[in-house]
Amino acid sequence: MISMLKENSIATLVESIPFDSRHEINTGVEAYSAYENKGIKFNVVDYRDPETGKLHRFVTTLPMTINPGAIAMLYFKRWTIEKTFNNTKSNFKETKARRAMLPHEIPGLLSP
Repeated sequence: MISMLKENSIATLVESIPFDSRHEINTGVEAYSAYENKGIKFNVVDYRDPETGKLHRFVTTLPMTINPGAIAMLYFKRWTIEKTFNNTKSNFKETKARRAMLPHEIPGLLSP
């Protein structure tokens, strides 16, 4: 799971997670830390976008062995895909998902 950490989130810092800040994929990562809240452990990536300077904080339950820069990249890729689906839906003026057609409902699919 990867999500944006809400500004009003409350959790206890457990430890800093070491990562290779010189690795290209981790460009923009300022911190990688483990937190806990009500017995639930999770990791937080502090990522500053090199282009905009905006700080993003991602919360994840992915293993600590995954580069924090990869976590940030996966989040942004996910949103790019989600925006594409929403834009496509808007372009086709879809308001809800359509039911998948059954084989017998597709004209010409089944031979007589």
